[in-house]
Amino acid sequence: MQKIETTKPAEMVMMLRETLDYDRWISEDDIPSPDDNLIANLNELRIAASKYKDIPTFLNYTDSFRDQARNDKAGVSLMTIHKSKGLEFPVVFCIGFVDGVMPNACGDIEEERRIAFVGISRAMKLLYLSHAAIRMGRPVKQSPFLDEILGNK
Repeated sequence: MQKIETTKPAEMVMMLRETLDYDRWISEDDIPSPDDNLIANLNELRIAASKYKDIPTFLNYTDSFRDQARNDKAGVSLMTIHKSKGLEFPVVFCIGFVDGVMPNACGDIEEERRIAFVGISRAMKLLYLSHAAIRMGRPVKQSPFLDEILGNK
């Protein structure tokens, strides 16, 4: 086995993918396809890593993305309601207000209502709530939370 200090970044990416069988772990298919978006992302990571001579230099490069993302006030953040707790945004889209999803079918209704409130209360200026008419090929009802919010009940 090669010493980590002399391993090139692209070799390290491939070594980790192979040792951990990572491609199969992240893929929904038994045999990962190069067309799979997640596999394609890993391939792009390997290509980017091949441009650097050592791992510290490559890690410094990747760390710069984190700084850019933190400072990008005009960007879009996609996150779960749980991850949004404590944050505020000028515009918030809460999707999935479908009966059985929000609230979910097996959850405590009061806990689900609290979670919905967390998502809703992240909006500073504009809030968009949406629900699907059809989910997984079947008609669905909107969440009872939407009726409560709109005062329909």
